[in-house]
Amino acid sequence: MTTTIDSRTSTDVPSREELVARAAELVPLLRRNAERCEQEGKLPEENVRALEEAGLLRLTLPRRYGGYEADTRTKVEVYSELGTGCSSTAWVAGLWSDGTLFTSLMPDHVQDEVFADPNVRITVSFPLGGTVAISDGDGGYRLSGRWPFNTGCAHATYAIRSAVIDPESDAPGFGMFLTPYEGMTIVDDWQVSGLCGTGSNTVTGENIPVPGDRMMHFGDAQQGRFRTERNAATPLYRTPIISTILTTGSLGFPGVAHAALDFFLGKIGAGRPITYTTYGDQGQAPIRHHQAAEAALRIRAADALTFEVADIVDRHAADDTPYAEGEHSRLWGQVAYATELYSEAVEILRAASGASAIHKSSPMQRLARDAAALKVHAIMSPTTGLEFHGRALAGLAPNSPLL
Repeated sequence: MTTTIDSRTSTDVPSREELVARAAELVPLLRRNAERCEQEGKLPEENVRALEEAGLLRLTLPRRYGGYEADTRTKVEVYSELGTGCSSTAWVAGLWSDGTLFTSLMPDHVQDEVFADPNVRITVSFPLGGTVAISDGDGGYRLSGRWPFNTGCAHATYAIRSAVIDPESDAPGFGMFLTPYEGMTIVDDWQVSGLCGTGSNTVTGENIPVPGDRMMHFGDAQQGRFRTERNAATPLYRTPIISTILTTGSLGFPGVAHAALDFFLGKIGAGRPITYTTYGDQGQAPIRHHQAAEAALRIRAADALTFEVADIVDRHAADDTPYAEGEHSRLWGQVAYATELYSEAVEILRAASGASAIHKSSPMQRLARDAAALKVHAIMSPTTGLEFHGRALAGLAPNSPLL
């Protein structure tokens, strides 16, 4: 049974512990639907409804619309818990959370229009896929392009698109545009080996009108110059864009790794033998003890790195203090190294699970494929993040436009 949230005007904001408990309550449902989610290439409607009823899509919604304005640590803990049930559901929920957060940085009257439905779902995709020309003197824009990786687009109403503004000019800009899905085309091209249920399809559009009040310059967002007035004093909404992106990347792996460890421990606790050995109960085999310990300690170390990043982001937001030079590069390195540790843990557990784990009926094969997909995401890529971290340690400037 899920906890249903009906009132938009309630001033009661659930604690972090309660929100994590609500996420844990959904895990059995998400596990039952995990294979269906993968086969359908999108979240089952049952999953979406359960997320809504539990209030888990309101974490970054302003309180005046019935949201919780939850901090970053809460976001990472809640969606990581969901990930123990279904990696794809956790990833989609986290990206929708970012869409809500970024919309909360737009002008207040735009928020009033978009958040008239407190369960509105907004995707966000940062890869540049479009060009923008200023429209006919009305202060707006015309947006055209092809945008990949639109996680959760099948259930979304709005999207935040990235595009170059006036690329033929001497000083082109880079903007984030809030646009409705109506009038755009979703291309069914998310044919992948991992995170299959995220439905992160390509979306195309031509000559889409975007009012000027629904665009935010990325440079302004990067520096914390947002367009909202009513949210300006709230810690959550003064979190830099890069901090939000990094911590959303962080939320993908903990659930996958913990689910893999749970599955493995259940398997070795079932009294099964190790084939071609004298171990009639692999739970008594020292090699299995070593493998479990190696994986569990990697996961524990990665959790410490992951949640420390969230705590640092929250501390800056609460105290309204600037980040030190190179700090974001170092945080990116922590996310990357946590990814490496989680990935190693999942691989230890997959290999130790034996041939039965390659069956499609085994959750382990799906968890391993989801882990492989997360590891190659641009934010979590160990090679990229560690380079940024190393450059910061060497006193070199970051070599990323996001930094």
